[in-house]
Amino acid sequence: MKNYLLLIFFIQQLSFFAQNIIWQDDFENPGSWTLNTAIGANGIDANIWVISDAEGGVAAGNCGVAGNGNKTLHVGCQGAWCVGTGATYNAGDGGLGFIDATTNKRAFTSANINTMNTGVLNLSFDYIGVGQPGADFGNVVYSLDGGSNWSVLQLINSGTTCASGQGLWSSVVALLPASCSNISTLRIGFEWHNDNDGTGSDPSLAINNVKITSPVQPSVTASYMLSSNAPCIGDCISITNTSNGGNTFDWDFGNGQTSTLQNPNPACYYFPGTYNVQLIACNGITCDTSLMAITVQPLLTGTLNVTSTGPYTWPFNGMVYTTSGTYVDTMANINACDSLVTLTLTILTGGITDLNVLSSKKIVRITDSSGRVTVKRPGQILILYFEDGTIERVWIEE
Repeated sequence: MKNYLLLIFFIQQLSFFAQNIIWQDDFENPGSWTLNTAIGANGIDANIWVISDAEGGVAAGNCGVAGNGNKTLHVGCQGAWCVGTGATYNAGDGGLGFIDATTNKRAFTSANINTMNTGVLNLSFDYIGVGQPGADFGNVVYSLDGGSNWSVLQLINSGTTCASGQGLWSSVVALLPASCSNISTLRIGFEWHNDNDGTGSDPSLAINNVKITSPVQPSVTASYMLSSNAPCIGDCISITNTSNGGNTFDWDFGNGQTSTLQNPNPACYYFPGTYNVQLIACNGITCDTSLMAITVQPLLTGTLNVTSTGPYTWPFNGMVYTTSGTYVDTMANINACDSLVTLTLTILTGGITDLNVLSSKKIVRITDSSGRVTVKRPGQILILYFEDGTIERVWIEE
């Protein structure tokens, strides 16, 4: 007269990632479970949930044993019609009227399980069980509100027995619904149902090593290198992706250009200013962001006004000028960007006949031997060549 039960269990594919243990129980503390809550009709000879080593827990892949000191949660029988101990149950008398072993009972965690700050959750446990498919069976259930309402996670279908008749312990992993994550009121339970038709096979159902785990999320670090963080106007910078753990990449170069390539094409900048280059690297589970600022250097221009009584050597390029005129030269500034400098040069021939400083207006009026008058204003340079060979450079202050 025994029974059945077994778990069928859909096995959700195991994650290849390592697992963080959120909660676990091996039934060595029986007080952590509430047993035998009625969830339907129960006869006078109904079977009961028990925590003991009468059905001893062993590693998955091994046959069941009794009295090994390793407690499990299992369905056992009671009363005068009970035969055997451990995961054995009374399947009834088939309606003869002597036995009513109809059973519908739940065992569940007495305390709430906190899953705050978690993502994907897996429920795993070891079990044995046969019973009678469709008639004598177990369910895995869960509650989101501390035990007020329950939902079936998975039917536990019939397992395997050893040659000795004992159940063969197996492992099961099931994916918990997303609603089980990030709450503080989760509870886990197991249900046993059997009718009274007298048909079924032991072992009934035994559970051990219940765990809730969350995959360890592989890390991703977004990083990259730029060929320059101070480019000149019109320059294109090369980007080298040095991220770890990412398989998708979203780039924003701050200049209107974007890319999803692992190593994007060079980014070009045509206007001076500061731009933020951003990379978001993801691995399908988590993402990381890296942000770097670059400053595009402006094209520098300058004008130098020089009046000289003799040949002038321009310090910027070392060239000697003997005639008045406007000269332009290109040179690199401290950021290695081009700068345009314009020289406005006045050569006074034949010497100076008059030099008049108008201090009130901060100007110098120069008259050369030809009668030409040149006015030098603040911010300009006056170079005087004297008959004794000395040279005097005068900066007209503002």
